[in-house]
Amino acid sequence: MQLIDNMPLNEKDIITIDITGINSEGEGIGRVDRDGGNFVVFVPGAITGERVTCRLDRVSRKYAAASVVEVLSASPHRTKARCQSYGVCGGCQLQHVSYEEQLRVKSDILAEAMRRIGHITPPEAACRPSPDEWGYRNKTVLPVGRNVGYYERRSHRIVGFDRCPVLEPSLELMVKEMITANESSGLRGYDERSGKGDVRGIAARTGGGMTLAGTITARELTKREFGRLRDIHQRMMSRSRGVAGSVLNIKTGRDNFVWGPVFRKICGGGSISVPLDKFSFNIDISSFFQINTAQAEQIFRRAAEIAGHSGASRVLELYGGAGSLTAYLANVAESVDSVEEWRPSVRLMRENMERNGIVNVRVFESSSEDFLSGSANEKSYDTIILDPPRTGASEAVINMITLMSPKNIIYISCNPVTLARDAARLIENGPYEMTHLEAWDMFPQTSHVESLCVLENKNKGYNQYEQD
Repeated sequence: MQLIDNMPLNEKDIITIDITGINSEGEGIGRVDRDGGNFVVFVPGAITGERVTCRLDRVSRKYAAASVVEVLSASPHRTKARCQSYGVCGGCQLQHVSYEEQLRVKSDILAEAMRRIGHITPPEAACRPSPDEWGYRNKTVLPVGRNVGYYERRSHRIVGFDRCPVLEPSLELMVKEMITANESSGLRGYDERSGKGDVRGIAARTGGGMTLAGTITARELTKREFGRLRDIHQRMMSRSRGVAGSVLNIKTGRDNFVWGPVFRKICGGGSISVPLDKFSFNIDISSFFQINTAQAEQIFRRAAEIAGHSGASRVLELYGGAGSLTAYLANVAESVDSVEEWRPSVRLMRENMERNGIVNVRVFESSSEDFLSGSANEKSYDTIILDPPRTGASEAVINMITLMSPKNIIYISCNPVTLARDAARLIENGPYEMTHLEAWDMFPQTSHVESLCVLENKNKGYNQYEQD
């Protein structure tokens, strides 16, 4: 611990500090003595066990944020980042950490969230590695302003795109093509502050050897503008292999949700087909679908295996997306009711059940809240499985799940903090205990942790699962 001798800390001060951990944002954690207490300093780019000299960039009453000036004692887990924009671009947080250590860090992030947020003593959860450490990401959305790229860390300043080693190679090529196409379109980038401009973002998604492109505009295009964009994208398709099509999305609202309600084909098709094990799924540019295809196969198999071992017969799936996990659950259950509110995904889920010959799934277009409020006293499910967005499930959803009192709850999460919060609510509200917890690395080189946990009803009997 660095001794400050109760001297005030100010922005631009240079201090030396020992790093004792890494938080859920991938930042090194250090502490200094200040006013008789332990004052926390967050240091991006620092690794547990290192001693670093850092510059204080922001100082508040309870903590400070700092930048590494010099690593005085380097961790054996320190490695060279592959991306030249690393440290400026906010997309990755752990490229400077060896992959083995990334897995350990993510296990610790999940366990710490359970203890600190959920007040739960978690089962051990070693993080399961991704089949691919690089080149795994099958979808990306880039904001368009004065330039095109990803946001800087903790800001909405855009770092111009050059290359991205976590993108699948075909996706990286598609992004470069889309940037060139956008520059040729004559349309202006969007300014978030003023709400003025034409193009808010570009998107690309790949799977099954094909790529889909998307342009997100802040307004309706004129007939002439749309025609010019179509001509540019047709030329792009003619010179690029494996491009399935290009779509336009119109997003007029000023909220931070990526997509607007209106989609139009620019040219080619509006979806691609992605194989997972014996299944095949049609997805569009906006569908919720795991961004790491090879790891998605493994976690879906695992979730279905756990559901099958628990004797799941009548399954309710919330936040069903385009039906990828749904198909795996249908393989082990007597019946599955799947709930999804995003209309394009609902349409694709119904198509995907049909194309895979799955007949024991009913698809409901509804928010989870509306579905449960009308079903909690009408339907009986022995297993409820949910895979919500990063914000987690609402308190209303948690309360209604408790009211339905299923034998098992399987929760897949991309945010340990909201998982810990929701698990604590389920345990507090009902006769549930966490019997199983797994960490999965869905997002190598970042601090994000995917996890799977099982909560079992103590009044209805339960099984233990092997964490192999």
